[in-house]
Amino acid sequence: MKICHSTFVKVKCFLLPFCLLPLMFLVFASCSEEETDIGVELQDPATFYSGISDSAFCVAYTVFDDSLLTSGTNAALVGCYSDPVFGNAEAVLYTQISSPNGEGVAFDQNMHIDSVVLSMAVTEIFAPEASKSFHDLHFEVYQLAQSILTDSAYYSDCELPVSNRCFFNEVVRVEQTDTTIVNLKLADNFIPLLENQTYTTAESFVDALKGLRIRLVNDGTPQMATVNLAAAATRITVYFTFQSDEETTHREYELTIGHAATHFNQFKNHYIGPLATFNTNHGDSIDGSRYLYLSPMGGTNIKLGLGDFVQQFRAAHPYAVIHYAELLLPVADIAMSQKPASLAALKYNSSGLVLNVPDMYDAYTYQGFDGTYDQQTGCYRMRITQHLQRLLRDGVDYGTLVIINGRRSSAAHTVINGYDATATGNNPIRIRFVYSE
Repeated sequence: MKICHSTFVKVKCFLLPFCLLPLMFLVFASCSEEETDIGVELQDPATFYSGISDSAFCVAYTVFDDSLLTSGTNAALVGCYSDPVFGNAEAVLYTQISSPNGEGVAFDQNMHIDSVVLSMAVTEIFAPEASKSFHDLHFEVYQLAQSILTDSAYYSDCELPVSNRCFFNEVVRVEQTDTTIVNLKLADNFIPLLENQTYTTAESFVDALKGLRIRLVNDGTPQMATVNLAAAATRITVYFTFQSDEETTHREYELTIGHAATHFNQFKNHYIGPLATFNTNHGDSIDGSRYLYLSPMGGTNIKLGLGDFVQQFRAAHPYAVIHYAELLLPVADIAMSQKPASLAALKYNSSGLVLNVPDMYDAYTYQGFDGTYDQQTGCYRMRITQHLQRLLRDGVDYGTLVIINGRRSSAAHTVINGYDATATGNNPIRIRFVYSE
């Protein structure tokens, strides 16, 4: 029995390597043949195609953004900035105060209001010293003199009058984190609007309180805060004591501001230098041979004209197929260090309406070339393959508009090289594309 057992073990050990060989072959074969998308995002899409590489050059202008809708947004800007190239800008927030459940609000004689606190979730602070951990922010909060209309659209140049009732006018120190909560204890003159008051409907409550105008005052250091209006932390909290025959308890009641209430941003721009023409003439444009200016808050956009290129290329290559097209927007030497996170391209149609370029709807091909800044090339890059193909197919160009993506929620702005190759050191705004025919 021992001999048989020993023999079996020897045979088993001897055959084991040969049994593993087919399995190892299958494993290695599988590893070498299976396709994956690892590293795909690191490869330039222009190398995917076998075709002819070319560049398209255009004319470009800086134009004013005179119809920016600011009501109903999830984020708002409050504050101001000062820039040696662009000038000064200010953002003011107007918001209703509404009940959280869409019903009336009542504080009877058993409810004594102790304090009212306005809270805002701040996601970004735009300041000259961006690396500072703490910021001293001078907030000013006034009651509106008239209610915000719930069924109206408000744009960046809209404003409403305020009453003489100031609820807050102080400096608060905040620490800049991923989400900073700013708490403003409102003055006691807010309390009579609620205490011993009964509002039978949500509408009567909104009409009585009118709403708030929230500003950041410039005390010599311009700063701007981005407020997350959709955050649960953005609200008004009423702290009150409830007295009954049995006991006295401390309670809280939350009122709604921001996203769930009607609100809008007012933007004020005072430009300097070449941009000063927009202070009085919003319909003007600035030639972009050297510089093109992009600013948020109902500021400035870039308009591209590709008409000459479309006509010439279409005549020379009537059957061309565009495999890849990338709009390159080199950042100019006078641009500030705090750049916008991304840019976006829009197209004009024959009626003058502005729509997204079709490439923006393709999440797979647009990824990685979606208007974000590329540190290696010093350019903003965005894929416009379908847009360029349609321009060549139709043979007409109504214009392409480049804007700051998130121009209602961030104060970051930049300058782009113009279309003149000589003036820009042979690094103008352009379209790099690959085609075949």
